[in-house]
Amino acid sequence: MSVTPHNISQFSVDTLVERWSTARSRTFLAKHSGRQLDPRELFAELAYGVRIAQEVTAGRWCVVADLLRLGTVDSWSQITAATDMAETDVRDGFHAWTKAQLDLRRRTGSIGITEAEAAELYALSEAVTW
Repeated sequence: MSVTPHNISQFSVDTLVERWSTARSRTFLAKHSGRQLDPRELFAELAYGVRIAQEVTAGRWCVVADLLRLGTVDSWSQITAATDMAETDVRDGFHAWTKAQLDLRRRTGSIGITEAEAAELYALSEAVTW
């Protein structure tokens, strides 16, 4: 079975980085020593890299919510600069995350954010200048 971001999700970030680094080293050495590149190693390097990126960026909206609650965001341009995302992607992404967290709370009863928290975050996000 080939390595994909979906079948490596159970690993810690440390393990993902270690496996990505190992695959990257093997492909780098093969490429620069004139040996044949192994497509399996290339796919592994790609998949581990994607999974690391997913894992590392998963919490960005929680951080944005905390920044909003602290009142430290003067302009959404601060968030766009920090995330290297377009302004509409930041706004839409944050609102989608808020809705998903609210839906999660409705389904589970304990995980996610409450109606009051969602309303607070929406109000805070609307108060920041675009």
